[in-house]
Amino acid sequence: MVIHMRTGTKIFCVLIFLVIFFFSSPVACETEVAVTSADAATLPNNMTVSVQLNQEGKYITAIFRGGMGQSLLKSIQVEVIHSDGSKDSEVLRNIVGDSVVIEGSGCGDQVTATAFFKNGQSYQILDEQMYYIRGICPADFTPYLDPCAKIAASPYLKPSPVEEIPANKSVFIQANVDLRFIEVQFRGGFGQNLIKTIDVTRIGPDGSNETQILGNRVGDELIFPSTNGCLDRITANVSFIDGTRYHFFDEILHISRYH
Repeated sequence: MVIHMRTGTKIFCVLIFLVIFFFSSPVACETEVAVTSADAATLPNNMTVSVQLNQEGKYITAIFRGGMGQSLLKSIQVEVIHSDGSKDSEVLRNIVGDSVVIEGSGCGDQVTATAFFKNGQSYQILDEQMYYIRGICPADFTPYLDPCAKIAASPYLKPSPVEEIPANKSVFIQANVDLRFIEVQFRGGFGQNLIKTIDVTRIGPDGSNETQILGNRVGDELIFPSTNGCLDRITANVSFIDGTRYHFFDEILHISRYH
């Protein structure tokens, strides 16, 4: 009887220890993420790149894992949007295994990564929400509510599939944003001298749109006023002198960050 009681006591103590260990230890989680964001849907197959995320307590580690587009890649900017809306960012170099560590809050931080390529194009390749860490994130924590979330749900801000232009007729443009203006620049390409017109359209979340013609000299640019402080969409179609036409650019511009 004494032996059974001692055995039962040992098992009970082990269970208590495991429960205490589970609820008091920081959680370490690891998630590998390839090209999964909405913007990445327009990323050509030969430009795919991969970033892995590790989370340990407050700290978030981003690691470059290569990809078919590595030889074309310039760098990757990793940004952590903290639970209070503040942001921190670091840059990953084009070296497999290169890593950056950013301190988060442990309260479901949002992590994005934007790949910048040597031809001047950029794509958001990652958009992940990290975990809430028990013991680090307060029990009464209230998540930050992004004012752009409602605008992001607009059906007019859904990119259409782009068409792949033959390599000998390639065309590249770049879109840059600030809070008031959207700048679209022509960046060249093998098809530069074959272009008839490039129609660039800015589409707002309410469906309003404006179209301008972009010149085909490197550095030619257009300026659109942004329709709001959150998101706008830019699309572009190129017509060549041989009569062919391609919808080759369709991106959502993140003037402000949203979930």
